[in-house]
Amino acid sequence: MKILKTLLFLGIVTAVLLIGTYFFLNFYTNHDDPLVQVPDIEGVRIDKALRMLEEEGFDYEVTDTMYRDGVPLLSVIDQNPVAGSEVKKGRKVYIVLNSKDVPNVEMPDLAGHTGFGQAVTILKSKGLDLGRKISMPLENIMDPDSEPVLEQRIHGDSTAVAPGKSIKRHTKIDLVVGRYIERSSGNDSIGNLEPAPDEL
Repeated sequence: MKILKTLLFLGIVTAVLLIGTYFFLNFYTNHDDPLVQVPDIEGVRIDKALRMLEEEGFDYEVTDTMYRDGVPLLSVIDQNPVAGSEVKKGRKVYIVLNSKDVPNVEMPDLAGHTGFGQAVTILKSKGLDLGRKISMPLENIMDPDSEPVLEQRIHGDSTAVAPGKSIKRHTKIDLVVGRYIERSSGNDSIGNLEPAPDEL
């Protein structure tokens, strides 16, 4: 009889604990609160993005800052939870922000080492842009297809920029290249300017 009473007591205590836990979790997690969709703030400037989150009742935290090409400075480049996720109101949205500054890169060593096509590829890989292609007719170039890079300059500047110099990413670089001279015509003019391929 005593064992039965003990078992009954333990059963009642267990039931009370389970029911209490259920109601506590229900209250703590706002189980009955409606779900709302996380707005899409990627690519949006941070001030506008934060207003959007606040208007929808979300909290937020900027967890990291980095630079990404093709995205406006000081705009959101990543968010968690992702846009469209259904979560409870008041959920914190974690934000990765695009840097406010364009980073510097090192000027590569092109003059005397590369042809024009290879130089353009290297510039792009370093995050630099081609400005002008400046053709310089040279007697010692025997191959019509050869376009050796003779000098590298900041766009619009006649002074050569040294390899290893720290310059802003996406700076335009003018390339002075040697050009084959047609032996029959002799009508080449030195310093002929040609637009970069994307300016044609």
